[in-house]
Amino acid sequence: FNRLQRCYERTEKVINAYFDLADAIITVRSLIRRAWILYRWDNRPNRRR
Repeated sequence: FNRLQRCYERTEKVINAYFDLADAIITVRSLIRRAWILYRWDNRPNRRR
C-alpha cells in the first residue's frame, strides 16, 4: 500500500489498477478472517500469527 501513498505514475489506468489491487487484497483478507471465524470444524489446524 506504500505505492498508493507516493504515486509517481502518470497514467490514470496504472493508478486505477493499483487501487483495484489494493481493494482486492483488502477484500480477500477480510473474507479469510471471516471464514476463519464462521466455518469451524473439529480437527481444524491452529491459526498462525
